[in-house]
Amino acid sequence: MIGLHRRAWGRWIIVALALAIVGCATTGKYEKVLESWIGSDVNTLIASWGPPSNEYVMPSGGKMYTWLWVGGSQVVANYNQYLNMVTARSVTYWCKTTFTVTPSGVVQNWRWEGNACRSD
Repeated sequence: MIGLHRRAWGRWIIVALALAIVGCATTGKYEKVLESWIGSDVNTLIASWGPPSNEYVMPSGGKMYTWLWVGGSQVVANYNQYLNMVTARSVTYWCKTTFTVTPSGVVQNWRWEGNACRSD
């Protein structure tokens, strides 16, 4: 029983270290990157980010360009010594970023959603 308890602590230490490393990159920094594209030409954006995952033509003639990134999944397990059971859950990392562009091709706005939209 004591060996199992130590292994549970070891897993928590690994998870805590992984979260600390991921924590260095922030959504605030990501938003600053996105904000830096406001006023830029959409062709420059596409040249930098690569082809978008989706493109939507708005009734006004403007466009919305979306980039979707889906990363790996991580399984987080926890041993509860009082219940003598292990619980686990899976987390899939993803980020969806959309830029709104004027009919003349100027980046006008942005938005993002997901749990992995971060920048260093």
